[in-house]
Amino acid sequence: MDGNRRAWLVWGLAAGFYLVALFHRMSLGVASLDAQRRFDLSPGTIATLSALQLGLYLVMTIPAGLAADRIGPRRALAIGLVAMAIGETTFGLATSAPFALGGRALVGAGDAFMFLSVLRVAQNWFPAHRYALLASLTGLAGALGQIGTTVPLGLSLDGAGWTATFVTSGLVTGALAILCLRAVRDRPAGAHAPGAGGAPGHDPILRTLRAAWARPATRHAFWAHFGLMGPFVAITALWGYPYLVRAQDVAPGVARTWLMICVIAFAVSAPLFGAIVARAPGTRTGLLLGTTLAVACAWAATLLWPGGHPPAVVLLVTLVVTGTGGACAMLAFDVARAGNPAQSAGGATGLANTGGFSAAVGVQLAAAGMLHLGAASIQVALLPMLGLLALACVQGVRFALAGRGAAGGPAQPAANRLVTATPGSSAA
Repeated sequence: MDGNRRAWLVWGLAAGFYLVALFHRMSLGVASLDAQRRFDLSPGTIATLSALQLGLYLVMTIPAGLAADRIGPRRALAIGLVAMAIGETTFGLATSAPFALGGRALVGAGDAFMFLSVLRVAQNWFPAHRYALLASLTGLAGALGQIGTTVPLGLSLDGAGWTATFVTSGLVTGALAILCLRAVRDRPAGAHAPGAGGAPGHDPILRTLRAAWARPATRHAFWAHFGLMGPFVAITALWGYPYLVRAQDVAPGVARTWLMICVIAFAVSAPLFGAIVARAPGTRTGLLLGTTLAVACAWAATLLWPGGHPPAVVLLVTLVVTGTGGACAMLAFDVARAGNPAQSAGGATGLANTGGFSAAVGVQLAAAGMLHLGAASIQVALLPMLGLLALACVQGVRFALAGRGAAGGPAQPAANRLVTATPGSSAA
């Protein structure tokens, strides 16, 4: 097998594992009302359950990114698959909230190892100019997995039942961990790992993270991901389904279909964004900022609609824009990668990845708190998301202006400039 085909095969397997991870991550969204009945929990408690899963994902993201750098993406992917397999099986067998909580916690921890490891596979096996496209295609793989958590998961829960659905998915994931160890390789044969063959080695972990955060590219990526991925995860991982069914009186089957449309918008947009940036790297900042503003405006119109019941077309447009925003968030990883040395790219993309999930956890906890305090509806409980989107817009404008100033002003050290280089460059 020639090197190019081998590279696509290895990356394709890794991306397939990420597809499975997204199924596990987002399955609670459509299953949330079933979980309320099975475990006798309130909507606020279900939100806390989802926030715990995403919170553990968030906490583990940076260690997982460092693991992809230091032990290799093959082992990191296998660790994530095993944790998710145990967690999903536990969740399927659970009949009480504590066991369900433990299962979702393992799912969140294992999920954290997946995306960044796939990006590391892409970086190790492909030339740098393909990274933006591969990051977007990885997002597409995740979107396909997430489509499985909409109508297909709902049909499985209605037909096969809770235990059969989740236990089967857990067992399949365990089998994939074995496949990962047998078929995935960290890098092409003969390629040197960071720190070998005269390449620079790894700095201590805290020094690596401080250096990565000090680079404007990493902070830019964090805030772009914060504003674009945060709403997408908050809506598709939990709040979208109960919001549509309980707050907007949408029939359950229609709500699942609308959420699937949101994810399809992600799937269609991700490769388009990747292809655009691969041809015109200078468009990254404009795409990130413009899409963040669009997501903010769409949700402001929806949540502030007089009477609290926007027309169906407004809801659908908002969901499509949200899905498109999630796809655009993939460009943040290209910004982080291009602005950091190769041996610390995992840590930098890990920091960027905490952006969207910090926002998602913030929305989950704020909404849960408002429901516990007696908020009138889920519509009201989701209002804090507008504040987070406003913050992301302010930061996006700040970095866009700083990048324009750096491009047109006096020369600055590379470490102090925003990333405006091509995807193949290694400095900001």
